[in-house]
Amino acid sequence: MATLTARDWTVAAATRLATHGADQVRVEPLAEGLGVSKGSFYWHFANRDALLESVLELWEERGTEAIIAHVEAEQSDAQARLRALVHHTFGQPEHDGIELGIRAWAVRDDRARTVAARVDARRIEYVAGLIESCGLAPAAALTRSQLLYRTLIGEFVLRSHGHPRLDERELDRLAATLTREADARP
Repeated sequence: MATLTARDWTVAAATRLATHGADQVRVEPLAEGLGVSKGSFYWHFANRDALLESVLELWEERGTEAIIAHVEAEQSDAQARLRALVHHTFGQPEHDGIELGIRAWAVRDDRARTVAARVDARRIEYVAGLIESCGLAPAAALTRSQLLYRTLIGEFVLRSHGHPRLDERELDRLAATLTREADARP
């Protein structure tokens, strides 16, 4: 087998966190799963805490910054970016485990809670900016961004309980609703 990198260990740890929870991210099971000795781990990390810190960094990068960069690079206008973002974030059920795992961990761990709060704020801020760029007032854009984000977290939970993911038409309607002017009629 090729020499493992710190990234290999981090990805394996993130996968284990997603499937078993943060308490089960342990060096021995990871080494066994990777087919190497524990010594390989200590070449890259001083201890388990350093690995968990690396998992948080990976989650923040892959689950937020890389997605934002992709959406920004691929789409020309704010409405198209918003639609692409909704389809990407709601259309990736394979990411539900890490999202739920990080959030469960954050309930009892200050470091995970701090990173989750930073990620949440970044995601909400980004979407609010997109919605505002589509012509809505800042306060309305922020409210809709928060509602979308809470809907996404709910979607993670529902899918984890066996509910089907939203289909393409539902995602299109969701994206369109975010920038539609509020209808004052009852």
